[in-house]
Amino acid sequence: MKITHIPRYHGALRPTLIAFTLCLTAAMAVTTASAQFLSPKLSGKQTTVRRVLILPAKVDVVRDSMKGPEGMAAESDELSSRAGDAVAEVLTKKKNITALPAPTAASGDADPQAKYAISDIQSKFDDLLPKIAKKRSDVKKGRFTMGEEVLDLNLDKSADAIVFIRGQGRKLTSGKQAFRILVGGVPAYMALQIVIVDARTGEVLLYSDPMLMGDPTTANDRLRKALEKGFKKMPAVTP
Repeated sequence: MKITHIPRYHGALRPTLIAFTLCLTAAMAVTTASAQFLSPKLSGKQTTVRRVLILPAKVDVVRDSMKGPEGMAAESDELSSRAGDAVAEVLTKKKNITALPAPTAASGDADPQAKYAISDIQSKFDDLLPKIAKKRSDVKKGRFTMGEEVLDLNLDKSADAIVFIRGQGRKLTSGKQAFRILVGGVPAYMALQIVIVDARTGEVLLYSDPMLMGDPTTANDRLRKALEKGFKKMPAVTP
């Protein structure tokens, strides 16, 4: 019986192979198709969303250079604000849904108790989000809820739902962009996770994860178009 020799990688080649594998895995994750999932109550029109309270978005963007990624605090704050405004614009213009801006912790528009309630509900959402993202199709089965803790926000009855926005972005330096063209790797992008929750029951009504490619810090029209696709299944309010 002939035994075929199986070559082994030399130690010097292993780091290169591992790095290539990690880049390939990351690139596949970034290019995964975005999707939307509606709860039975929303898709079956048992629940109608006419007015939403949009909580401050949290979008983190990093600058990726040949030295590695580094945080962009100011750009992240600006992009977070822009993402919230864009969501409000799309819901208003495309779905006839009134967007109610939430007071931010840095503003004087809310009393200390209200600011604490907003911060607390944001933290509880951050705890729930990984579970939703892992089994996002279960939103269609009505399996996710934040519970009646949403009532701690003391919203008036005009708000039907609460909108949570999270995201990540990656900006490439010119050097890293040239390197990516030559050897491949993860491109510049912005990936969002948007969840709409019933303001009275806490039930997750919608999960959407729109994505856009390219520099996230210059995304305006691309952001709006990505959000329009991200809310495509969201029922519009009849004027």
